[in-house]
Amino acid sequence: MFWVLNYACLLLILGSAVLVVRLRNLTGAVMALSALGTVLALQFVVLGAPDVAHAQVAVGAIALPVLYLVAIGKARTVVESREVGEEEGRRDS
Repeated sequence: MFWVLNYACLLLILGSAVLVVRLRNLTGAVMALSALGTVLALQFVVLGAPDVAHAQVAVGAIALPVLYLVAIGKARTVVESREVGEEEGRRDS
């Protein structure tokens, strides 16, 4: 029965990794990355490494996706403000 949980985790890890790469929506890709971190933590628990699982939850499932979302949000505001400035410059010319 142990091997069923092990293979289920591996399939979920593979599926999450494929979603991270294939999604065109950046926010969706970050959520898939968070899911990947969560399933990896579960796999570490299944393999008998709870200390590594705690670190994976803290870093891979929480901290890293939050940092990516903040960076994406900041980059979008910079791009949007440039587009608005360029449109105003074209109207004045």
